[in-house]
Amino acid sequence: MRKILRGHVLYKILFTLSLGLSFMVESHAQVSGTFTINSALPTSGSNFNTFTAAAAFLAGGVNGPVVFNVQSGSGPYNEQVVFNAISGTSATNTITFNCNGVTLTFLSTTSSSRAGIKLNGTNYVTFDNLTVLPLAGNVGEYGYGFHLLNDADNNTIKNCRITNKIDWNAPDNHQGIVINGNDAGATAAGDSKCDNNLIQGNTISGGTIGITLSSVPVSGSGVFMSGNSIISNTITNTIHYGIQMYYNTGTVVDANDITGGPDAIYDLTGIYLVKYNQSINITRNRIHAFHCVSGYQYGILVSSESVAGKPCLIANNAVYDFQSPQTIYGIASANPITTYSGSYLNVYHNTVSFDDQVVSGSQTFGFYFYTVTDVNVANNIVSITRVATNWNYGIYFENTPLNTTSNRNDFYIPQGNAFICAWGHSNLVDYVTLTDWQLQMGYDYTSREDNPAFTNLATFDLRPTQQTIDNMGVYVGVNNDISGASRSATFPDPGCYEFLSAPCTTPVTGGSAYVLPDSMFCGAATVFLGLKGNSGGAGQTYKWQTSTTPSGTYTDVTSALVYPYYTGTASSTLYYRVASTCGATTAYSNPVRVLVSYTLSPGTYTINSAQPTAGINFASFRDVLHQLKCGFSGSVVFNVTSGSGPYTEQMIIPDLGTSPTKTVTFNGNGETLKFTPTDPDQRGVIKLEDADYITFDSLTVNVENDPGFGFGFHLKNNADHNTIKRCTVNLPQNSIIDYYAGIVISPSDQDPIEYRTDNSYCDSNLVLNNTVNGGFYGITCTSVSDQGDANAVGNIFRGNKLHDGIRFGIYITGNTNVLVDSNDISHPTRTVFLNNSFIGIYANRANYNLNITRNRIHNLLEKMKTSVIELDGIYIDAVQTTTVAQPVNVSNNVIYNFRGNGVQHGIYNFSSLNLNEYHNTIALDDTSAITVAAGYTRGISFFGAPYTGIVVKDNNVVIKRGGAAGKWCIYLSVANASLIANNNNYYMLAANGTTNAIGHIGSVTTGINYPTLSSWQATGKDASSISMDPVFYDPAVGDLTPTKIPFENKGTYVGVTNDILNVTRSTTTPDIGAYEFSICQPLTTPVLRVDSVGVNTIRFAWTAVPNTTGYRVSRDGVNWTIPSSGAFGLSQTYTGLKPTDSIGLQVKALGTRVDCPDYISQRDTARALADGVFIPNTFTPNGNKKDDEFMVYSNVLKSVHWMVFNQWGEKIFETSDLQGKWDGTYKGKPQPIGVYVYVVVGTMPDGNKVTYRGTFNLIR
Repeated sequence: MRKILRGHVLYKILFTLSLGLSFMVESHAQVSGTFTINSALPTSGSNFNTFTAAAAFLAGGVNGPVVFNVQSGSGPYNEQVVFNAISGTSATNTITFNCNGVTLTFLSTTSSSRAGIKLNGTNYVTFDNLTVLPLAGNVGEYGYGFHLLNDADNNTIKNCRITNKIDWNAPDNHQGIVINGNDAGATAAGDSKCDNNLIQGNTISGGTIGITLSSVPVSGSGVFMSGNSIISNTITNTIHYGIQMYYNTGTVVDANDITGGPDAIYDLTGIYLVKYNQSINITRNRIHAFHCVSGYQYGILVSSESVAGKPCLIANNAVYDFQSPQTIYGIASANPITTYSGSYLNVYHNTVSFDDQVVSGSQTFGFYFYTVTDVNVANNIVSITRVATNWNYGIYFENTPLNTTSNRNDFYIPQGNAFICAWGHSNLVDYVTLTDWQLQMGYDYTSREDNPAFTNLATFDLRPTQQTIDNMGVYVGVNNDISGASRSATFPDPGCYEFLSAPCTTPVTGGSAYVLPDSMFCGAATVFLGLKGNSGGAGQTYKWQTSTTPSGTYTDVTSALVYPYYTGTASSTLYYRVASTCGATTAYSNPVRVLVSYTLSPGTYTINSAQPTAGINFASFRDVLHQLKCGFSGSVVFNVTSGSGPYTEQMIIPDLGTSPTKTVTFNGNGETLKFTPTDPDQRGVIKLEDADYITFDSLTVNVENDPGFGFGFHLKNNADHNTIKRCTVNLPQNSIIDYYAGIVISPSDQDPIEYRTDNSYCDSNLVLNNTVNGGFYGITCTSVSDQGDANAVGNIFRGNKLHDGIRFGIYITGNTNVLVDSNDISHPTRTVFLNNSFIGIYANRANYNLNITRNRIHNLLEKMKTSVIELDGIYIDAVQTTTVAQPVNVSNNVIYNFRGNGVQHGIYNFSSLNLNEYHNTIALDDTSAITVAAGYTRGISFFGAPYTGIVVKDNNVVIKRGGAAGKWCIYLSVANASLIANNNNYYMLAANGTTNAIGHIGSVTTGINYPTLSSWQATGKDASSISMDPVFYDPAVGDLTPTKIPFENKGTYVGVTNDILNVTRSTTTPDIGAYEFSICQPLTTPVLRVDSVGVNTIRFAWTAVPNTTGYRVSRDGVNWTIPSSGAFGLSQTYTGLKPTDSIGLQVKALGTRVDCPDYISQRDTARALADGVFIPNTFTPNGNKKDDEFMVYSNVLKSVHWMVFNQWGEKIFETSDLQGKWDGTYKGKPQPIGVYVYVVVGTMPDGNKVTYRGTFNLIR
């Protein structure tokens, strides 16, 4: 501040009063003492007739304190009083006007002289209890109560009353108290330099603005006013702002009461900070009774910037009783129409109650922040129950804030009062519940969403009674509440009141414990633990406890707390709970697990929900994902325990640092992972976001929500080398919503077929042998797809079954080297369809070296045979493949059994180039189709521009469909001389209709039909093609193999080496269509041999002959019978033969059909063996070396067992030796002469047993 000191000089001052009276005053400086102002007495001695006279008296300066006591009841004083700089004033030499409630009134028509009292560079002046009544109310009239400017410091305006008139035409001309740096407009440019002024206890009503403090610079950076205080003023019925401030620092705005009024019915703001303000304390103000008919309402609006180290404090304010049919804000920081950030704010202990139930509004914001940084929001209460047509928000960030904290708040925003009722919002995302806000934003870990239960809303007694929020605050340096009561320095209460709730009661409700920011951590981490759903009240205490198991022994980790929040470090996996105690009663919360993981070793692990996460087991997929994020040192496999599901979870897998030698595999064992996606940016039950080398095998994935959205698997953002195999994805079966898809590769979080702007860069993924049931899309693989762009490379979709899709089986765009192979697409059960078409396989825009091969598209509309929707088997749509070296190849596909009465296309081509269509079989032969005028049938069709590079060869097109609409085997909407078509079969046998043609060129109404093959060939196409019924083997079960012999070998080799069944094709005369076949397959001649020969038996055998339909045998070459080993046996046995019988035999292998040749072996013969067994009838064991031993003689027995019995039946000899002999002794003693009995059992060469019994004589 500047001080002006003057000497002892003589002044001649000319005053011109508002009444037109002028006079000359001679005055010496350095006055002091006590004087009076009394309009009833002349200016004389110690009395002054006017305030102006008193001001003139002071012009020479003071040398001590000066007091003017205005006579009570005098006046009114009709004047404008100007005080300029007065020398000698100081903290002790003050000037005081004790006005005793008298009235000063005036009418100003001069823009530079607007105030009743003007302090122009004046210091240490106090006005106490003056009533100022500006008379201005019309255009060109001005009325400020007090005006301080030009370095007016240390002045006090207190207990004064200022009442302005309402002037909607010139609102800026009417204000209560203005401190600025310009004689004219309140916020016009000019450095104020007015510091340390006190505005206290005044009552201001009417006008536009109650109090303005402005120091807007003329140019450059501003000179801030400092240390001014606006305390305990009552401001009412101002039609725009209660208090506004520009370029202030260290200003205190405390305990003011700001209300609306009968004229304040549009756009109202209680306290408004504009452009630049710093270190402002806005505390203990009440802003209320804003009842507007239209426009916005702000309690406190900060559209100004501060700086680091000089934040503004907004604390202990109460904002309530707002009524407006439009938008209302409690505390707002920054305004989107300004360039000022509204940053560096501390918003503490405020209460916002927007609970009016009289007037419905449009939008409600408890706290609103536009673009901010360094904002701290703590210990506040916001209650919004008013009805709004649009939304009610507790806290709202228009853009993502920086360096911002929010905690220990209670925001009560119950559902049902507005279209959106949400705890918070940030950057276009609503967070309906506190939990949503905590998890996604990381704010308010220790906040609540309880009804504060104000003492009496009807009388606006905003003291809470809710027990659960008592003591929930954190100390932030705010030592008193709005009423001046001291706050707790440990557990203060939220909101503007420090309060004591009712005592706790029993029974105690333990509530639910929760942990933030997550319950899973990689290594030791700080955790925030809280409690909700619990009882409370004065005297209730809380102890946090831990255990290693959910039902184990718990140990206290805290002492008794008065509020159940705990922050600590978790370094190992533990279960946490709260023991809540009221008196002698204790209740426990549910336990909550905090999982702490470290690097996982390579190996095999289990997923089993019946067991906790410990050792090698994980209780959930979520636990596994957390562990993987914490790191693993080599390949890991997770086997889901059979019978342990279902698992209700979502997996969003990021880049895990995998590699070809560091892979992750999930073996699902048929278990189910199900989820209901609700986040539109996270639609996949399993999402691979930049994740590589992940395998999912044999897992069932269910998308639960209907109606809604959801993908089974979603790969995006450079997810490479992943495998999805043998999984089942179940989507809503009869939903018609286009945001359901089975397996998605797309760059968009929301669109399963995004190809316009984003790149997926998802390469070398394998989707193998999966089943997708239902949905709008079965499988998609899309990326940016303009010419020259194809940003998904090397993906393979093979062997998948896509059932009951509503719009697309497979959707491909923006790909290079993609293989769509051996997939099966059908409609076995779907009964609900859209009015547009169903397409089995759809390729769109830029695709290079796309191979669509060996797919089956069949039985479409199987349960909706009367539907008229269009069916397209394969649709190649504007695929502008610009290089011949990378064409689209459509080959070996089978398209058949289309139902319904609508348009049908086997292969539909639109404005595409460099396209090869080879070896496809198309059978559109539903003879039950009825007459539908527009239900055209086209086997292979071309629409759009006649592009080059199109080759159609070796296709088998059969049309037997019913209905009267036109039918064509090959259809060109425009002539295309460059199209090559040859070696195809076009067979038309439609029983109904008049337009059943082989070919067509031109539009459907004016084009030319070619009813016969010869007429079509006359166009220059298909010179080597045929037209015949191939007579499919079993079309009912999908076997479309031709069986007509003249159909064989009619194709030409086009580089397709295998057929749909992977049979090798002929490189010279391949077959037309998807099947390489031989109606009479060549056989080999069976090689016959004699397998075994016995005395009574002969067996023949022969080599197996592949592809034969059976064998027959014959002894005479004329009569053929089934072999003894069966029709497909490989042997023939003859038994019951006599020794030396001879047999000859031939065998023939039957041809592959009855009209195919048989293959007969050479003739072979065999003879049964003679019976060569001799048993003597006498022997003489007398030692003469002749017949001394008895034995069995044979040249045919393979084994033998014989015995000798004496005449008493006693066995006296036994042997199994083929050369065994009896010497006539028993137990070493010669046996007597007599008759003996033998029994011989032998085995012949053919395995038959022979037995001989008889007697022989022993002679000596």
